[in-house]
Amino acid sequence: MAHLGVSRLPVPRAQPPLASPYFVVLGTIEARKNHLMLLHVWRELVHRLGAAVPKLIIIGQRGWECEQVVDLLERCDTLRGAVREVSHCDDAQLATWLCHAQALLFPSFAEGYGLPLVEALAAGVPVIASDLPAFREVAGDLPDYLDPIDGMGWLEAVLAFADPKHPARLAQLARMQRFAPPSWEQHFAVVDAWLHGLEQAPDATGTAARNEVGFVPHP
Repeated sequence: MAHLGVSRLPVPRAQPPLASPYFVVLGTIEARKNHLMLLHVWRELVHRLGAAVPKLIIIGQRGWECEQVVDLLERCDTLRGAVREVSHCDDAQLATWLCHAQALLFPSFAEGYGLPLVEALAAGVPVIASDLPAFREVAGDLPDYLDPIDGMGWLEAVLAFADPKHPARLAQLARMQRFAPPSWEQHFAVVDAWLHGLEQAPDATGTAARNEVGFVPHP
């Protein structure tokens, strides 16, 4: 499988951007990303923990089909101070936000790859993610997986990972020691081998399938 390569993020600042514990969700705000579920989880966390609630940092611009999320972000008094939007973030800022987080939250309903998941694991940051085939393909059993509609499960996971010494968080950190992020060299080695195979594949007449400009049609 030719997984996309991952470039290392810049070195993060040593000082965390917040004094209190926080979690990061990274990606455009849209229905598929399931921000709405996380906001409902955070409302419950505020009711339970009050001022001690860990913060939720939403990194990404507002997209489409996200009216309910925007309504909560702009109008829900309960979430004020507990949830923060970061709509513009360069690589250096992202590295700092991510590397000091308790975990990356990735509750999407569907993903084709999941670059933030790989970036987080490569940076040594735990991940709590939806149980999707695309995530398991690239990360195996390293993250903690949950059903994207299991709100109570996500709430309990956030409570656990808010504690740096919680056994579930320490167990994932131990599993992450064997993670080797995919590289661009590996990606292109697989692609080059695949293209070479196409060049060698015979066409219907038994000759190499290529046209005058070297285009190799799909066999």
